[in-house]
Amino acid sequence: MYSAMRTKGHWVIVAVCGAAVLATPIATAEAQQVQAGTLACRGGPDTGFILGPVTNLDCVLQADSAPDGHYVAAIPNLGIFIGDEEVALTWKVMAPAPWLGLDQLAGSYTHESGARDNVLTGGTTTPITLHPLNEDAFSSPPVKIESLEIRPMDR
Repeated sequence: MYSAMRTKGHWVIVAVCGAAVLATPIATAEAQQVQAGTLACRGGPDTGFILGPVTNLDCVLQADSAPDGHYVAAIPNLGIFIGDEEVALTWKVMAPAPWLGLDQLAGSYTHESGARDNVLTGGTTTPITLHPLNEDAFSSPPVKIESLEIRPMDR
């Protein structure tokens, strides 16, 4: 009898532990990210240019713990002729740690289904998410970006 109760007790403990594991929310990569800096991209008659269906913008990554990083953002099919007007885009750079290594921002970024407008996820070696700095005034003129490629600016 003692043996049967002991076995039942073990199954109750296993069931309770299993239920606790299933009830625990699974954390997403985005939920574990912290702000690692701000990425400001600009283009206009002197800086941005269109090469076929791609718009290239000059970008600066500003982080408290490092000197400014300079990048080029290649945005396919932006649909704005940069030569006519200034384009300004600014994102919060979210990463697993509050700092990024040299050129760690480089990589491909895409808009995931269900994410807010202009929230892009990507990177090469580290998962990075770009969130519009100010949702109401993200860009001038207003744009919706589905994907972009960030590469270090030639030194």
